[in-house]
Amino acid sequence: MYKILQEGFEDSVRTKMGVKSSELKTEDINDKFIAPLAENIVIKRVPEYEQIKEPVDLMFLESAVINYICYLLAPTMPNKTKYKVSTIEVKWEKLKTDWEKRAEEFLIAFEDALSHIESVNVKTVQSDIFRIAKLGGEE
Repeated sequence: MYKILQEGFEDSVRTKMGVKSSELKTEDINDKFIAPLAENIVIKRVPEYEQIKEPVDLMFLESAVINYICYLLAPTMPNKTKYKVSTIEVKWEKLKTDWEKRAEEFLIAFEDALSHIESVNVKTVQSDIFRIAKLGGEE
């Protein structure tokens, strides 16, 4: 089904985002505007991706797709995650996550992963969004 993503990548997405499968379902990750879109964006940036044979470059390639998936999903997460649970038997509270900030971090990690691919050319994008995301961490 996917050209870059390996089987079980959904668990990597959840781990990177720090959420459980009950908070982020496989169907949400595989939505056509999430995983397939992220993969196609990476393919546009790395048109010669099929020529990559280096295991390390393949890892960075998949990492770029996973980071972009996380970037796309982050804005939807406040509606999916529970911060407080209180029943007769159980009571817990989780720290709130700043998903906007996390989205910026995922976008930076996406660019970083692409920058480590050495065996093929990677198209660079000079966009204000990427500059803003990079500057956001330095303020």
